[in-house]
Amino acid sequence: MYPTRPEQYAATSVPNLADWEALWTAWDTVTQDMIPKEELLAKPIKLRNACIFYLGHIPTFIDIHLTRATNGKPTEPAHYPSIFERGIDPDVDNPEQCHDHSEVPDEWPPAPEILDFQSSVRMRIKKQYSSGQAQNDRVIGRALWLGFEHEIMHLETLLYMLVQSEKTLAPPGTVNPDFESLAAQAKQAAVPNEWFKIPEQEITIGINDPDDNSGPEHYFGWDNEKPARNTRVKSFEIKARPITNGEYAVYLEQTGGKLLPSSWKESSQTNVNDGVANGHGNGHTSDAREPTSAFVHGKAVRTVYGLVPLQFALDWPVSASYDELKGCAAWMGGRIPTFEESRSVYNYVDERKLKANKISSTIPAVNG
Repeated sequence: MYPTRPEQYAATSVPNLADWEALWTAWDTVTQDMIPKEELLAKPIKLRNACIFYLGHIPTFIDIHLTRATNGKPTEPAHYPSIFERGIDPDVDNPEQCHDHSEVPDEWPPAPEILDFQSSVRMRIKKQYSSGQAQNDRVIGRALWLGFEHEIMHLETLLYMLVQSEKTLAPPGTVNPDFESLAAQAKQAAVPNEWFKIPEQEITIGINDPDDNSGPEHYFGWDNEKPARNTRVKSFEIKARPITNGEYAVYLEQTGGKLLPSSWKESSQTNVNDGVANGHGNGHTSDAREPTSAFVHGKAVRTVYGLVPLQFALDWPVSASYDELKGCAAWMGGRIPTFEESRSVYNYVDERKLKANKISSTIPAVNG
């Protein structure tokens, strides 16, 4: 779990080179080892661009910002921003609803050419550190943070795209997990999903980061993170963990829902024992916590290791659309928390941990 406070997750004014190297290793693993070459032009999700777009989009994005920050020249090929600068939105054809986007070319540049461009941009990033400008020039620091966070976000984008493709390869060097054994362990360790009360409190959202770089803060924020503002969040109750595949399956089964979330798939390859899944007897009540084997049978969850029978993924958090989860939450007697409520939860937990650490540090050790 990553910390929620900027003084912890952004302890230095810019990511260090080790941070960049680790990110590049992860990015290269996904783009070069998990996407078959013949699938680079595929679109696992229609609303997104072809996979090859993201290979060029990442270095193009940060090269644009470093060019502006240094008043320098763009890395060659200089025409890449015309096809790689911007992605795609639902309202891409309506200029009143969204900004301009790059044109999709008749033919994408060859992958080796894009990778050469990527290497040149990475070398440009390294030079900002060797010259000391990365650490001492706030304008360049902002460009580096933008590029760093942007690459992380698209790493997530690519992964949820690739899960939708049955041609995606598993990460090299990894062992195919024993999903049946892991499911048994999860069931053994399962605890009730209790409601927890979050008290009314005032929280601070966002950070102060003047666009003219005049502020004393060394943290950088995106436009929707600025400025810092205080808000009072009323008391509410919230479940301790996300909705699981098993809970969502019960929701679909008991409400007669036919539309499966995109993270699932009907599959004739999944096999369920003749008995009812997870040891339940025949039938269930309206508050049943697990679906029947009849409903689970023939359904699977998409992963980079291929389809996993739903019966082995019942304790995983479900991946579904907002509208789908909204309906399930209402059926379970709740709703999706607001952004402010979510931040209130994290703030409350952070404060409790802080108090617990202070108390534990004042209790002397006792020798048994």
